[in-house]
Amino acid sequence: MSKIVVVGGGFGGVEFIQRISKMSKNLDITLFEREGDQTFRTELHKFACERIPPEAIKIPLSKILPPNVKLEKVAIDKVDLKGQKVFANGKSYDYDFLVVAAGSDPNFFGIPGMKENALSFWTIDDAVKINSRIKQIFKDVKQIQDPAERQKMLTIVVGGGGFTGVELMGELMEWVNKLCKENGILRKSVKLMIVEALPRILPNIEKEEVVNKAIKYMNEHGVEIKTNSMIVNVTSEGLTLKSGDFIPTKTLIWSGGVQANSFSNLLDLQKDKRGRIIVNEYMETSDPHVYAIGDIASYVDKSNKPMPGLVESAMQSAEIAAHNIVATINGKEKRPLNLNLHGNIVYIGKKYGVANIKSIGTFAGYRAIILKHLVNMQHMFHAGGFWLMWKYVKEQIL
Repeated sequence: MSKIVVVGGGFGGVEFIQRISKMSKNLDITLFEREGDQTFRTELHKFACERIPPEAIKIPLSKILPPNVKLEKVAIDKVDLKGQKVFANGKSYDYDFLVVAAGSDPNFFGIPGMKENALSFWTIDDAVKINSRIKQIFKDVKQIQDPAERQKMLTIVVGGGGFTGVELMGELMEWVNKLCKENGILRKSVKLMIVEALPRILPNIEKEEVVNKAIKYMNEHGVEIKTNSMIVNVTSEGLTLKSGDFIPTKTLIWSGGVQANSFSNLLDLQKDKRGRIIVNEYMETSDPHVYAIGDIASYVDKSNKPMPGLVESAMQSAEIAAHNIVATINGKEKRPLNLNLHGNIVYIGKKYGVANIKSIGTFAGYRAIILKHLVNMQHMFHAGGFWLMWKYVKEQIL
């Protein structure tokens, strides 16, 4: 019986386990996920701004994993690649194949003061801190008389205009309206801003018309968007741009980039400059007994196009890894990854979204929100069947 150790219970890790469990019953599978739950990270912005409860972004792995899979709620602290063992909490675990699906961590790009003074936005704890900070500011500002200090407190900046930053800002737009009413603060006194180093926000969306619709909608709802604006320094009082401009703020939320999860530091494998593990078209690493999938994997196809950090990428790479491990065990032919990404949908609050879908085209408005829900429901079904899909419907739609 082949022993498989999986590190990470996100969409990639769970998809891998579901796939390989159907392909072969003669496997001993152990999943290491310290939290014991899968975090529905693409919905964190809703939780941070109090639109959904905490249970809506937690998927209990014990309820969705096949019964033969052992779940270890501990962190691996050492990997012996030559001996094919992992070590955790004083115990060792042998493996025939190690599948790394540990995801990514925030990347602060060495910007002075960023890690110390900005609020990162990547985990449930991060979302809780953002929620607490903003609510406290709206309470405290009522006691401040100095206009400059008040404005500094009421300026909320999101660093990074990718999917995460834009979806968080869309949620903030609506939540701030509510906070202003509750605390007797004029909405026009609150500044909301996205600061992006690249020439435009949403760089992964090819169609500029889609991006322009997103910009127009956010502008209409009081959001200022600054592109070509690289942050070079952050203090507790604000941030400095490469242009020399200083933006006073007490709240900078950083969503400007990711790097490999720190678990990659335990692995003596070939990696790229962001610490991601380099894989070939079969999802194999430089060690034939180790596979990497999802965000922690660095794959560039024959046309020199890198695999993006998307849920769809994680799930497709997981399927290929599962197929190829079973093929290796059985002496069959392996299959290369041929990414077939269907497009992108971006929330900008509860009532508006933008979409760029290969088979449908581009559109905006509430139709994009409906489609996003359908896609999420499909992901839930893949991960845990009808139970998990119904859980999503109850907590996020009904």
